[in-house]
Amino acid sequence: MKARVLNMHIGVSITPFGHHPGAWREKTEDAIHFNALAAQVKKAEEGGLDFVFFTDQLGERPLNDLSPQAVPFEPTTLVAALATLVRKIGLIAAAATSQHEPYNLARRFASLDIISKGKAGWNVVVSPEAAARDLEYIDVINGLWDSWEDDAFAYDKASGRFFLPEKMHVLDHRGEYFSVRGPLNVNRSPQGKPVVSHVLTADTLEIAARSAELVFIDPSTADEAETLVLDLAQRLQRHGRSRSDVRVLANVIPFIGTTKADAKELHERLDALSFDGEKPSGLEITGTPAEIADVLEEWSRIVDGFTVLPPLVPESTDAFVDHVIPELRRRGLFRSAYEGGTLREHLGLSYPEHPAIAERRIS
Repeated sequence: MKARVLNMHIGVSITPFGHHPGAWREKTEDAIHFNALAAQVKKAEEGGLDFVFFTDQLGERPLNDLSPQAVPFEPTTLVAALATLVRKIGLIAAAATSQHEPYNLARRFASLDIISKGKAGWNVVVSPEAAARDLEYIDVINGLWDSWEDDAFAYDKASGRFFLPEKMHVLDHRGEYFSVRGPLNVNRSPQGKPVVSHVLTADTLEIAARSAELVFIDPSTADEAETLVLDLAQRLQRHGRSRSDVRVLANVIPFIGTTKADAKELHERLDALSFDGEKPSGLEITGTPAEIADVLEEWSRIVDGFTVLPPLVPESTDAFVDHVIPELRRRGLFRSAYEGGTLREHLGLSYPEHPAIAERRIS
C-alpha cells in the first residue's frame, strides 16, 4: 500500500535550554552562547525543517522575571549571523511594532531577506491596546517592501542606468499614526518580501486574518485547534482571503524516548525541576517516535503542520530530527529533502506579485 503524501510543514522554536521551565537546571551556561544556538539551527536544517523561530522578550529584563526560555540576543541580529552559517532553512525573528520605527524595521527585515537569500520571516508582535496603529504599521511595512519591482535594478554599464526610475515606487504614506515617504533603499529578495507571521491570540485574531501568511496556535486539544482554525478561516474570508493563503501551525512539545517509559521519565524529571509547576503552552506528547508521529498524523487533518517546542535541548531536538522525522517520511507525511530555495517555497506560499504589475495588467 502506497504511503499517503502530505506536505506537512514543521519548524522549531529555539531557546538556550529547552522550552520546559525546568530544563535550564540540567544545563550549563554554555547553552546561552552563540555556537550552541547555531548548533540547534544546523540540526534543524539537517532534518529538512521549514524554519527556526526566535521569539523576543521585547527587550525587557526586569529583575524578577529573567526567563531562562528567552534567547539572550536581539533576534534580528542573531538571524543575520545565522544566515551566514546555514543555507536552506528559514529564519523567523520576532519584532514588536511598539519598539521600532516602520522604516527602520522594514529596512532591517528586507536586508535579512537579501542576506539569507529569501529565507527571512517577521513574526509581528502587536500591542493589544493599539490595534488601529498596528494595522497601519503593517500596511506601511508592506508598502515599503514594494518600493522596487523585481527588475528595477538594471546595472546597465553601457547606458549608465543603475536602476529604472519608472520601477521605483515612492510610498508617500500619510496616515493617522505614521508619515513615511520612502522608498526603501533595499531591493526585492528571491522570495519577493519576508514572510509575515503571527502568534494567534484573542487579541491578534483580526489582525492575523488581515495580514498573516503563517499563524502559530497553541491548543492543547484537537477540538480547540479545530475551533481556532475555523474562526480564522471565517475571518480570512471577511478580508477577501482564503484559507489556502495561510499556513496554520500548532505548537507541540514532544517528550521522546526509546520506550514510552523513557519518555515518561524525561517528562517527570523535568516537571520535578520546575519550581512553580509552569509548563510550556501547546500540545504535550509523551512517547516513542512512532507514537509522536501517530499524534502528528492525526492532527494533520486540522492544521498545516507544527512548531516544535523541544522541552530539553539539544536532546529533544536531536531525537525529533533523528527519529521522528524519518518516521514521518516513512509514512509519506514529510518531504525527503528541501524542494525550494526560499522560506515561501518551503511553506508552499505563492510569490507576492508586485502591485504595479497587477495594475498594469488590469489597465
